[in-house]
Amino acid sequence: MNWGYVVLSVVVGALALYTVIPDLILHHLGIGSWKRQYSPGVVLTFDDGPDPVFTPRILEVLKRHHVCATFFVIAEKARIYPDLIHQIKDGGHQIGVHSLNHRYAWFTSPWKTSREWTESVRILENLTDEKITWMRPPWGTFNLMTWWWLKRNKLRAVLWSVEGHDWKARYSPSEITERIIKVTKEGAIVVLHDSGGESGAPENTILALDLLCEQIVDGQKLPLVPLVFPDWKVRKRLTFRAWEKWEHYYTKRHRIERINDTNIFHIEKNTYEGPKLYDAERNLIAQKGDAVVELHLENIRLQTNQDTQKTVHLVMRQIRESLPVLARYIETNPMYDNINVFVAQTLLHRGVKAFGFHVQDLPDSFKGRVIAWLQKMIIHVYQPAGKKHKKGKLGNRPMLVWISREELMRKC
Repeated sequence: MNWGYVVLSVVVGALALYTVIPDLILHHLGIGSWKRQYSPGVVLTFDDGPDPVFTPRILEVLKRHHVCATFFVIAEKARIYPDLIHQIKDGGHQIGVHSLNHRYAWFTSPWKTSREWTESVRILENLTDEKITWMRPPWGTFNLMTWWWLKRNKLRAVLWSVEGHDWKARYSPSEITERIIKVTKEGAIVVLHDSGGESGAPENTILALDLLCEQIVDGQKLPLVPLVFPDWKVRKRLTFRAWEKWEHYYTKRHRIERINDTNIFHIEKNTYEGPKLYDAERNLIAQKGDAVVELHLENIRLQTNQDTQKTVHLVMRQIRESLPVLARYIETNPMYDNINVFVAQTLLHRGVKAFGFHVQDLPDSFKGRVIAWLQKMIIHVYQPAGKKHKKGKLGNRPMLVWISREELMRKC
């Protein structure tokens, strides 16, 4: 037996176990870490600060756009610039730990890894007077001790799903923005930097941030939101992701349109299938074959830890807030000039008459039963509490809910 090869194999295997395998699982596969969040919006995060020159300027841009971001800070820098940590906190932003001094995990011994992460958290908790629960390792890279330390100290590893490589000086603000916008969707965690990188890069980041805050909200019609994670098991997260892919496919295929970054309604121009609809004076306003707009709810906004009845109340509140914006959008968009009625088939129909909607029965059909099953599945997917809460009875048959153009325009 060639003992040299045996020893070499053991050494290589041990190194892989300590470096490559944890990095593959947590960083690349995202198992045991969070590479996205589960809200209808987009989260902005900043690494490598605080910086006395650039962090205050980042905070000014965020304040101007009314955005709450998350700063993953280096503890040694935080100790040098405690006032910047207080500025971040006073601005309503969130703080996570980004290591003690930005060492690469693969080249850090187990005992040093544990000692430095523990010291980093201690420094930040003393500065913020709050418990630190989120961490992001430099370059998103782990070793086996980082993994063990996370589990032992019950911190969440927060990575990212979108990056613009803003730490490279060769990328202009418009190029950074384009790279990020191209792949940004609901649930995205965007990583930027308020310090470090190549000379000149932070200036580009600041200019890109202004563009991003505008284009994500106005162009993508997605809200910029604080970082929040539901208390979900892996199975629940996988179920959510699978359902989300189906919804993205359905939305793209049917060309369903957003109203703006906060509106609960999505709209689809379609051909009406019946039954005939009449206004209060018994005038026919819609029949089979007419152009109508189908109203869809942005399902991710149904998320709640409450039971189904409270979910209904949540929906009613969001409908009340969204209707005036929908009415103004329809009024100012010429492509909807020929639409006289807005319809939906839904189980969530209780209370909508108060907003001017009409509710009427639909014939029992296979399509109606499929719609009922899909909507119950939506409630299940978007309620993080799952079976812990008793669900209210939604029934098994959706109702036809509709509102005339005239009645909708009164909401303007």
